[in-house]
Amino acid sequence: MFDQIHMRTIDLKYLPIIAVGFPLVFLVLNAIYQLYFSSLSKVPGPWYCAISRFWLAKVSLQGRRIFAVHELHLKYGPYVRIAPNEVSVSDIDSVKQIHSSHNNFSKPLWYADVANGVKSAFAIVDCEAHKARRKAYGTVYSNTNMSLLEPVIRKHISVCVGKIKRDLNHGPVDILRWFRFMAADIVAELCYGKDMDMLNKEAVNPIVEDLTILLTIGGIRAEIPGLNVLESLISLIPHPTIKFITGCSKRIFDYSDDVLSEFQEKIKEDRDNSLGPFLFTKLINNMNNLNEKYRLNFDEIRHESTANLIAGSDTISTTGTYIIWAILKHPNVRKKLEDELKTLAGEITDAKLQQLPYLKLVTKEALRLYGAGPGGMPRIVPPGGWRLGPYYFSGGTGVSSQGYTQHREAAVFEDPYAFRPERWLNPTKEMEAHMVPWGGASRTCPGQNLAMIELRLIAALFLKECPDSVLAESCTDESMEFINYFNIKPSRNKCEVRKRIAW
Repeated sequence: MFDQIHMRTIDLKYLPIIAVGFPLVFLVLNAIYQLYFSSLSKVPGPWYCAISRFWLAKVSLQGRRIFAVHELHLKYGPYVRIAPNEVSVSDIDSVKQIHSSHNNFSKPLWYADVANGVKSAFAIVDCEAHKARRKAYGTVYSNTNMSLLEPVIRKHISVCVGKIKRDLNHGPVDILRWFRFMAADIVAELCYGKDMDMLNKEAVNPIVEDLTILLTIGGIRAEIPGLNVLESLISLIPHPTIKFITGCSKRIFDYSDDVLSEFQEKIKEDRDNSLGPFLFTKLINNMNNLNEKYRLNFDEIRHESTANLIAGSDTISTTGTYIIWAILKHPNVRKKLEDELKTLAGEITDAKLQQLPYLKLVTKEALRLYGAGPGGMPRIVPPGGWRLGPYYFSGGTGVSSQGYTQHREAAVFEDPYAFRPERWLNPTKEMEAHMVPWGGASRTCPGQNLAMIELRLIAALFLKECPDSVLAESCTDESMEFINYFNIKPSRNKCEVRKRIAW
């Protein structure tokens, strides 16, 4: 009897060692496997990336992912292992294979995590379902349709630039703030038939704050597996701030329900087609059209319109801000652009701006350096595996390529970090191939035609209406450095300009 009790006591003494020892043994064995026996063991990269996603999660939380991955490419080459089952690729031939619509590299659930409950085309993983959703869009984002929407776009940009011009008489003006108001008002009116009243009230609509929270949380969740479980537990804490953050999705969807339902009723009552063209008019009209093979229901249109709000506000305000910053920072670029704009007669329209060659160079160079979404877009290697360059990747391996690195390839772009619009006067095939500001070939951003109209009008109308503007002292290279939470934005979250002092 005593011996049994003694043995149990000994056993209990070893429990803490066993509790700690087993996980340690597992971690050591996993590290050995990942470093020496995994199918990715020959792909170069830091040893700590091979054994854990901790490094990737850390740099993502710091808003440094695109820079950190880019630095690894500079050190290790075009193929870099950035996590136990993920490789970042910058070799252009391999990137083309990854994003080709013929090779069936599927989207991982990462996209659904980023979308944070918004079930739009962006978040659809299944290739066939995605094709059907894009076909339902039809000509919604075609250049022809966008030209019909230009008056709405130009109206908001004109109002925005006019208010910047007014405020320049009273001191420095944060153009990022105004462009956020403008971009949100534009995309809301195009989606729902009415804007968010931000330019009019000169204040942020609470829904836009919710959209920012949604995208930030989604970007972080995508990099940290299991974070959604932690979110569920945190949401149970009865704290006002936590309740506010976790309630952003419901508030956004409630808003979309209300304004989309209101817009639907307006379309029904529009007997004489006086309502005007909007993005989703055709989709709403086709909801109950049984002859339309690819049609969306109300819930699907709601998700698409919400995704448009997210994608169309934060991205344009950021890239629009950087294009003005770059123009004001480079006097030679500004002078050429101002001289070119002086050749236009009458009202500035996008049709006229499309004919300006130097403006085209400036916007293209701005997209190369300051496109709002330059991060890695992951894909999954199809079953059966795939050879990319010198490496064979087994099915299920994650592969990604980031525009930030593609756009700064020193072998392709001379002085790659410099803003030089003239580089696009005679671009090489390699330069064109490396330009991916709208994403990979198989799933490019559907709203790029809309974005280009906005960027051209922002640059032209700002220079026309604010000819005496210069960068404020607070606007430095350091303050305009990126932070990267899915999209990029200036590290100080502002970009101030002021009126030139007359001597």
